[in-house]
Amino acid sequence: MLQVDRTCLANFDLELYMSGLSNNLLMSQEEINNFNKKINNTVSLSSFKSTLSKEELEKLIFQNNYYFPLYIDSIYYEHQNFDNKIVVKDQNIIKYAITLKRVNIRTFPTLERASYSPNDSRFDQFQETTFEINEPVLVITEDKSGKWAFIQGRDYNGWTLKKDIAFFHNKEEFIKYIKSLKSNFITTISSKSRLMFDTGEFQDINMGTKFIIKEKEPINGFLRVIVPIKDSFGMIKFTTGSISTSDVVYKFLPYTRKNVIIQAFKMLNEPYGWGGENGFHDCSSFIQDIFKTFGFTFPRNADAQEMLPGTRFSFKNLDYDERLQLIKNLKPISLLFMKDHVMLYLGFIDNSPYVINDITAYYQNGILVRDYKVAVTDIINARRSDSKSFLESLTTAIEIP
Repeated sequence: MLQVDRTCLANFDLELYMSGLSNNLLMSQEEINNFNKKINNTVSLSSFKSTLSKEELEKLIFQNNYYFPLYIDSIYYEHQNFDNKIVVKDQNIIKYAITLKRVNIRTFPTLERASYSPNDSRFDQFQETTFEINEPVLVITEDKSGKWAFIQGRDYNGWTLKKDIAFFHNKEEFIKYIKSLKSNFITTISSKSRLMFDTGEFQDINMGTKFIIKEKEPINGFLRVIVPIKDSFGMIKFTTGSISTSDVVYKFLPYTRKNVIIQAFKMLNEPYGWGGENGFHDCSSFIQDIFKTFGFTFPRNADAQEMLPGTRFSFKNLDYDERLQLIKNLKPISLLFMKDHVMLYLGFIDNSPYVINDITAYYQNGILVRDYKVAVTDIINARRSDSKSFLESLTTAIEIP
């Protein structure tokens, strides 16, 4: 758990800070696309194998299994009988689908929660992540009840409820849709955007979600977009929805330092959500969704993000003064890493280095106070549970570019 001293949550003059930021373009979209090609922790859905052997499927599915104590009534079922609850053939044909809403990605095909301790209800260890609506996925297999599907997304895999996805008729249709999502689309840029269906229903969606444009000209301040739904057989069909022009941008935002900071501060004070629960973010999905709005395809977890290409700086074997000097030389919007955590660097302000990050708790007068939100943090005064400051805990910094 990330623990932050209350003194680090000081007043931060955002307007003054923003006035000193450059709005010059840092990378073109072509340069960002080339950067994405260097990322090793993502999956190409279009070129994924059409079938998996029994051994390949089992390796993929069981990679997230837990072999340490977790507090859950049905833990015996999850660990001892899980193998018998899924469909595994000698040759397993891959199916192609899309998400119809924000879906939870689970370690096991169950909605039951698990934690490291009986009182640790906020951190469900079976909650891996979430996929937003309109996310193309591969369906690797199902459980024997037919209620759950094991899906592979661009940056993660796990179990989700089958009712929340729709199937394409074939791979060609799937690839065609992916190509359309790369050519004629809008991206949501608000912390939360409301997608209105013609039926009057709606979904609130997170930053960085893409939709194919139905009509380029807005009507009364709203853009019409193509939205996936399913027929009575579970196959994909499409309807139209509307989304406010103030919540979207055509394709992607220009990648500038000022724009990155603007996107980050749209989520200031948003509640923390482990594994994306309740539509919120944890530390790494906070970073991932910010950079989605510029066209970056970061991996999901902090440890994988720490392997991103870019200009890398290691804090290994550096003393306190050397760490401080390295931080002083970093450019704003660099990514800072320590064990199990990633932060967005803001710069030196009033002789202190600041970040914006999604935190869980902090100490106040020696007492643990649980905060759980996106906050601005002074990394000299912020301390972890081992009493080390964030500055002393840093492992890596990455500048992009």
